[in-house]
Amino acid sequence: MAIRFAICLVAAVWLSLLPAAATEKPRLPGIKGTDDRVSIDSTAFPWSAIGRVNRRIGGFCTGAVIGPREVLTAAHCLWNARARRWLPTQSLHFVGGYVRGDYLLESAVTAIRVSPSYRTPPGENPDPANDWAVLTLARDVRAITRPLAILGLAADDLARYRAEGARFVQAGYSQDRAHILTIHDGCALLDLGADTRLLFHDCDATHGDSGSPILLHRGERYSLIGIHVATATVKGRSVGVSAAAFQAREE
Repeated sequence: MAIRFAICLVAAVWLSLLPAAATEKPRLPGIKGTDDRVSIDSTAFPWSAIGRVNRRIGGFCTGAVIGPREVLTAAHCLWNARARRWLPTQSLHFVGGYVRGDYLLESAVTAIRVSPSYRTPPGENPDPANDWAVLTLARDVRAITRPLAILGLAADDLARYRAEGARFVQAGYSQDRAHILTIHDGCALLDLGADTRLLFHDCDATHGDSGSPILLHRGERYSLIGIHVATATVKGRSVGVSAAAFQAREE
């Protein structure tokens, strides 16, 4: 017993001497500086309109309800890299208001509409400005939650909303917090692309957050202004598709 105690004591001392970086859990890409993600009640609107897009082949992304039977997500989430083709509808399932195995709504997917301008395969031809897709659900979800309102931003809107004190919020299901919805409330919308189809942000979004909505919060109203699609490593900026890119989608 004394020998075992001595071994444990030596191990504890040895670990205490390691540099902090060697003992800390590696930070996931997309978490910038302090991790500002906090859990939120996924049963209350607007969070009830956000859910997981589960893939039968494994993995998931985040999706947002934008119509009675429509969910917006990132197009690259629907690509089967191993088979080098799009996932069929039967390989996808949406669960909204999800938390630790419980959910407010669930639905099979009956149709997929990928941005007509999106280049494939995603891994070889990054195309963030067109990285969006709309899933058609098998059921109407309006009895359970409301669709999020979509708001496209013009180039001069950003400064005006900042001056008004509006807040930007990203909400998604991250890889390391897969069973709870987390938000980064008060992250920054840094810039819009030249044609307003791209937006750049510093929200703490990582794997699993692809397709997660970026919301403009003014007063009591939340509007979807884009979705997160890629974590960039240059200047701490992550990439999103602006609502202007998919707002004119065919109904």
